[in-house]
Amino acid sequence: MSSGEDASQLAGILLIVLDIVTVAGRFYSRLITKMGIGWDDWTILIAMVIGIVPGALTMWASTVSATGPAAASNLHGEHYVYTPEDMLYTKITFSTTVLYFFITSITKISILLLYLRIFSISDGMRKCIYVGIAAVIGFWISSTVADLLNCIPLKWTWLNGEADPRYCISYNMFWLGTGIAEGVIDLYILVLPLTMVTTLHLEKSKKFGVAGIFLLGGFVLFSGVAKIILSYLPDSREPDFAKGSLWTTVHLYTGILCANLPTSRPLLNKVVQLTSASRTRLMSMSRSRWYGLSRSQDSWGASGGSTMDKSKSGVMTSQKPASSGRDQYELPLFSVNSFDERTRDH
Repeated sequence: MSSGEDASQLAGILLIVLDIVTVAGRFYSRLITKMGIGWDDWTILIAMVIGIVPGALTMWASTVSATGPAAASNLHGEHYVYTPEDMLYTKITFSTTVLYFFITSITKISILLLYLRIFSISDGMRKCIYVGIAAVIGFWISSTVADLLNCIPLKWTWLNGEADPRYCISYNMFWLGTGIAEGVIDLYILVLPLTMVTTLHLEKSKKFGVAGIFLLGGFVLFSGVAKIILSYLPDSREPDFAKGSLWTTVHLYTGILCANLPTSRPLLNKVVQLTSASRTRLMSMSRSRWYGLSRSQDSWGASGGSTMDKSKSGVMTSQKPASSGRDQYELPLFSVNSFDERTRDH
């Protein structure tokens, strides 16, 4: 297995874990805010569950045939004898392309349904969202059908890595065309909420914060562009999946991740509250220890640390040393007193 495939599999595993965590956090946020679970949540859950399958299939394919990647691409037009293991490898990887279009499409639909839930008060916004949903569904159906019919009969998909024009379309151009169409839809989804954010009655800093959450989805657009550039090979009928596999994986799973970010704020606020409460308790315990140490130093100075001096009347009197324990630990004691006074005031 090449270093590119290793990096793609490692990135896939890490991003799948993050997707599971963020989807779980999304459902938890819905419960603690009592907003209810909607279709935007169910669709992203479907995307996350189905999204595990391509990662598992890719790992399985890497164990099936060591020559599988070369057999699937055969970019240089050299004669190649396909083994049963090579054909099994190509069948597995071809199935991941069909799943790819489903997962990315349902992720986009989930984002648009979230927009519909947030911005449904605007008739114009609702129409734009419905246009986006129709475009995504059209993209998914057309891409899936073209993918399944890229070779007629379909067996030539895994029998001929050179994509013989007698039986197969140019998969290189197909992958390029679908990538461009997907990029246009991603850009549309990215810009769509910004028009509504500008109309919100919020301070500029808060507007920038809300817009920033949605703009994080720009990384999905960037990864899609990187996938196209690295996969496309001029004068070839097959894309270079080996070079583009990493960014294809990143594009697939970061879409699910970014779809969960706008719903994460209630959970993040809960985490911040718990962290702040824990920090306050730790500070209070620390100050209490300093206070107890200060009191013990005062007692020591009053009993064991006193010196005998003679007053004007000639009677021996007890006098504390010039530098007492209270002086030494004055700052922590002052901090505790100040903290207690602030607590009483509130």
